[in-house]
Amino acid sequence: MAEADYYENLAEWDVDRYLADDAERKRFEVTAGMISADATRLLDVGTGNGAFLSFLEGREAPLTLCGLERAKSAISAAQCRTEIVEGPIDALPFGDRSYDTVTALEVIEHLPHGVYSKALAEMARVADSQVLISVPYRERRLMVVCPECGCRFSPIFHLRTFDERTLERLVPGFRLSRFELVTIEVHWLLTAVATRVRGLRDRLRGHIPVPTTCPQCDFRLGPAQRSSVQRGSAGGGQGRSLRSTLLDLVPKAKRAHWIVASYERMQ
Repeated sequence: MAEADYYENLAEWDVDRYLADDAERKRFEVTAGMISADATRLLDVGTGNGAFLSFLEGREAPLTLCGLERAKSAISAAQCRTEIVEGPIDALPFGDRSYDTVTALEVIEHLPHGVYSKALAEMARVADSQVLISVPYRERRLMVVCPECGCRFSPIFHLRTFDERTLERLVPGFRLSRFELVTIEVHWLLTAVATRVRGLRDRLRGHIPVPTTCPQCDFRLGPAQRSSVQRGSAGGGQGRSLRSTLLDLVPKAKRAHWIVASYERMQ
């Protein structure tokens, strides 16, 4: 499966992307702050390389932690001491109400039809009192076109978008008790323009961004193409430094980038 190959890519699980990124850490902090004060057992589903679990391990609040992940490469790149169990999100290998809190951070937007509803039901089954979900907020998804078959898809396999309304009745048997918007500072105009230019450039060049795979025909970049694109996008140290200096001169605006929703079991 194309999306399975995408998640098995080791580059996807670079620790710096999570633990060394200020925006990602802010998302972790907001989510951790919403964990129920009564919780002692927490399961993080779709935990990836366990970055959020590693973040929780450094907190004073005592929690018995566990992670669930299907990608073997993510588990092999684990950054946490906590055990990560290999398994599917739509058939969790845990008993009913076996964890006080179940978290799913940046996970459900990736789930295909069928798996999506089963995964939410499974989280509801395993959670004793709370489900915490983090997703991109009102995301305008970047779509690309496969040069082989013409399929139009999200290169990072985001299949749906969320806002307050779509999150209201999400977890069966649970009610939305609160939510928090995670805001970050962005060069919003430059980002919007760059996204459109990059999409046009990729279509003209006849390739899709790396690393990704077409979900319809399994087209992916070969090793030569992959290294060429990576070298072109990386640039030299001076180029990155100059770019960063110039960007610092451009005003930023605060934008809600993620939304974290907390659900409580209905009695």
